[in-house]
Amino acid sequence: MATGRRRRRRRRRRQRRDVVIAAAATTIVEDVPDHVLEVILLRVDSSTSLIRAAASCRRWRRVVADASFLHSFRSLHGTHRVAGRYHTIDPVYGHPLPGGNFVFLPSTPLTGVDDNRCFSLDFLPDGVSSWELVDCRGSLLLLSKKSPGFGGVTTSRRFTDYLVVCEPLTRRYQVIPCPPDLKFFMCLGVFLLDGGFDLATGGGMGIPNFRVISVLFDRHRWLYYRGMPMSFMLSSGGDGSWRVLQGETIDDVDLPEWMELIRFVGRANACLYWGIENEDGATLVLDENTLEFSITMFPESIWAPYDKWTFRVIGGDGVLRVVRVIGNDLKVFRQLAGRGQWMLEKMLRLPDATRGLPGREEWFFQHEAMIVAVNVEYVLVTPREKTWVFSIELETMEVEREHERNKYPGPAYQYESLPWPPALQDPDHARSAAMAEVKGKTRLRTCSCSACVLPPWSRAKSHVSAGVRTTYPVPAETIFASPPPK
Repeated sequence: MATGRRRRRRRRRRQRRDVVIAAAATTIVEDVPDHVLEVILLRVDSSTSLIRAAASCRRWRRVVADASFLHSFRSLHGTHRVAGRYHTIDPVYGHPLPGGNFVFLPSTPLTGVDDNRCFSLDFLPDGVSSWELVDCRGSLLLLSKKSPGFGGVTTSRRFTDYLVVCEPLTRRYQVIPCPPDLKFFMCLGVFLLDGGFDLATGGGMGIPNFRVISVLFDRHRWLYYRGMPMSFMLSSGGDGSWRVLQGETIDDVDLPEWMELIRFVGRANACLYWGIENEDGATLVLDENTLEFSITMFPESIWAPYDKWTFRVIGGDGVLRVVRVIGNDLKVFRQLAGRGQWMLEKMLRLPDATRGLPGREEWFFQHEAMIVAVNVEYVLVTPREKTWVFSIELETMEVEREHERNKYPGPAYQYESLPWPPALQDPDHARSAAMAEVKGKTRLRTCSCSACVLPPWSRAKSHVSAGVRTTYPVPAETIFASPPPK
């Protein structure tokens, strides 16, 4: 019996020794040193995937949130990454989309990421259908409150009562009430501008680091039957109020009396352009940096004959370009650097290029085609006889009919996702900075859970199921965070 007990003890000792040896021979991810983990995470080329990786554990979040890692990541992959575009439908060409007249199409599908959830705007106040998308800059969207016009038709020609700036990835928004003095002016457009350098975003935009410029129209002070432009720069105050930083009323730039003769035609190289009918090629230009208006005259070979449906201005690489449809020829003109002269860069005969495409009819292009929307990559065009949208790649001049973007005949707003959104910085530092900013005036409701510093779509299920409502580390009276998605 004693011999049997000794055998069993020896067998147990051998088993324990084998377990220890096997454990020592097994390497887990926690055994990888930080400097090797940094090299691995630097190979992640998607900012969204990087955020999801940081959500896996505290150690990975600490490595990714380190300043040296962020500097290396931005140097390797760039400060901003184009995540996709928010597409809209112009009522001239089709019926608005239900539940909000915009849809997000990613540049490249992200594995394991639900684009509808990540880039949804269902957290906006009063419902997403109450807002109209008017501009996009970096990772921020600018929307205006819809208001019924004459006959109950929604109009954007009069300055809206409310604007909202939101960041879909972090599901934060800030409501901007219209200054009382501006409510009765006609509006030529509302645009987002950079708010200045922000260390958290690597110099990019974020909430509350942004400015809004509104361009309004008024009757001229001195000239009868003429109008004049006005510009107002709005910026948020620390107490949640909005103030006019800079306002310009230019009476030495006169415009037609009827605002319907003025149409926004593009944004290029930090300038905004409006085409003017019956003005022999005159174009209203607003410099975003100086807020100064001017009138630019394009050569007759470019503007004549002017039609607001066939004239657009684009930028890219510091070069000014004009996209025209003249006699059903799509022409791209380029301004020569430092010379002020123009050259025809590319041309495409639309009736010939579209022949054989699905849905093409022989009676198309009896009249001049119309430009639906344009950006630095492509242009959307339709025959004037019927809405039959096709796109043209500006680099190759190839015509596409079946592309997904052709389903949305309207402006498309490029959305850039930051490599590391400011809401994902170190939580202790962010909370202390926020509390110092509000100086005890506002109590921020925060949670010690690590998911509080992550976007709603990457939070742990245990955090969501607990029903904790996240408040991001910013003044609560000016910036709101939506509840976690269910």
